[in-house]
Amino acid sequence: MNQLFADSITNITFHGGVLRVECAVVGPEGKLSPTGVLIIPGPAVFPVMQTLIKGTEELGKKLREANPQQQPPASGTA
Repeated sequence: MNQLFADSITNITFHGGVLRVECAVVGPEGKLSPTGVLIIPGPAVFPVMQTLIKGTEELGKKLREANPQQQPPASGTA
């Protein structure tokens, strides 16, 4: 299994029925360096995205439960 590290997503394209997500890391001088491309076939885009959304929501809930004093500020308030 290959691992792809991503501090940032630098580009997302959908062409020819394939979604490509270009990933990068922040280097020692603060500049982005490409790490690779996540390639998702068109028919799998929706299920993959739903799994990512559900997984990050569940992770966020667990983190909030473990650290209730470190709640992020409510969005839309500045």
